[in-house]
Amino acid sequence: MSHIYSNEFYDYIDQGARSSAQAMISVVQPHLQAGSVLDLGSGRGVWLSEWIKAGVTDVAGVDGDYVDRDRLAIPRQQFHAADLTKPFDLGRKFDLAQSLEVGEHLPEAASEKLVESLTRHADRVLFSAAVPGQGGEFHINEKPLSFWQEMFAARGFTAFDFARPRLKHMQGVEPWYRYNTVLYTNAAGREGLPQEVLATEIPAGQKVPLAGSLGWRMRRGIVSLMPQPMVTRIAQGRAAVLARRARRLQEAAG
Repeated sequence: MSHIYSNEFYDYIDQGARSSAQAMISVVQPHLQAGSVLDLGSGRGVWLSEWIKAGVTDVAGVDGDYVDRDRLAIPRQQFHAADLTKPFDLGRKFDLAQSLEVGEHLPEAASEKLVESLTRHADRVLFSAAVPGQGGEFHINEKPLSFWQEMFAARGFTAFDFARPRLKHMQGVEPWYRYNTVLYTNAAGREGLPQEVLATEIPAGQKVPLAGSLGWRMRRGIVSLMPQPMVTRIAQGRAAVLARRARRLQEAAG
């Protein structure tokens, strides 16, 4: 990895990740019925902890060795340290693999390796990554959703725009999950999908469209004009403020 992420960074993202995970799982799990989940770029495992609460106890999280093991939200034995810029193989398959808002933190040259690692481990993949102008801490690889769509298609995976319409008006979902999350499956993963999911298939040759409210689209337009170092400094400042606020609330509640 080209950057080490601090506890403060995770203190910030974990807030929105938990409520977003609860909403996302409530939307997709009734249709996917996953019995096992792999999360590439899991951080402390907040998303996986919500999968566990939903009854999926066979989970595995993968992220950099810099993740503080004392702050994990999942059992230590379910976390695996790895460099996501390199191919990764646990030697088994999962019902579902996910990587949510991770690809933008990796060098562009590592993009195919991330998709390769995901498709090696599952026939169904829940995926999102930051789009141009989204902005965030060390977003060095913001790409259109179709950039990733093409990589999945090269491995025989088709896009289903199932989650985004159902998340559109749900409370507590961060906009990057709400607007970027796409389900990809290969032929094996397609088998057994309910009609509600199959009906959202994006035909071959058609790009996954960008989504977002007017405010979100305007924000992307403004951020895309800013120099990357400025975007990172703004994101870090905002994250620090929100992380400190979250800690104060936790201390007050405790």
